[in-house]
Amino acid sequence: MANVKSFMKKVAEQGKAAPPPDAKTEVVSTPVRSGSAVAPSKADRRASDISDAIVPCHTRQEFAQEIRYHWNRSRKEFLSIGRYLNRAKEILPHGDFEAMIESDMPFSVETAFRFRAVAEAVDTGRLSLDVLPGAESVAYQIVTMTPDELERAKAQGLIRPDVTRRQLIDFKRSLRPPKDVTPNDRRRQLLADYARLRVRMAEIRDELRRDHGIDPEHDDHVRSGRAGVTIDVEAEDIRADPEDDRR
Repeated sequence: MANVKSFMKKVAEQGKAAPPPDAKTEVVSTPVRSGSAVAPSKADRRASDISDAIVPCHTRQEFAQEIRYHWNRSRKEFLSIGRYLNRAKEILPHGDFEAMIESDMPFSVETAFRFRAVAEAVDTGRLSLDVLPGAESVAYQIVTMTPDELERAKAQGLIRPDVTRRQLIDFKRSLRPPKDVTPNDRRRQLLADYARLRVRMAEIRDELRRDHGIDPEHDDHVRSGRAGVTIDVEAEDIRADPEDDRR
């Protein structure tokens, strides 16, 4: 028994024992296919670590080359995510796709929708891969344009990889007419103005009490207009004050 334990300990220390010479064992190198359940090998993990490592750069050209490489990589990654999501939507049973997004994904339902929309636009030819921005949130602003908006954006040179999300949003707003003011909008505007004016009146009252010894809320002479300054003159003075115009 002691010999058996000693042998097992020796095998454990040396790792897996090689197959005996007479064993008819053939080692076949099989690449890991995307989507398979096979865990990545050590070699795969090392290759991933190498690809993610920061490469020493010393010149402008070297930095630009590496940044462009990772930029293009990021575009391909979110495009692949969108394609997998669209494929999953087609294949998975009813309810499984939504459950997968809510429980198994590291992003929200809204983000998944953007991934899918961008991938569909590229795969259907509506958006060229050459002009695809490096983030799905930016690309989504392009794919949600109407055909007319898309043509105008192309004419203005906005359909390009380095366009920003803010530029695209501002462009869309410039083309769409402002909405008609509804009664609810007008009421909110009036309430906001009322709150702003109340704050301003409180500031004026504090200054009158502090610097002039007058409280316009309790001084009968001020309220009756006998304080030497009429309401019209006060209103005109307020309108002429450039400080008030900037508020």
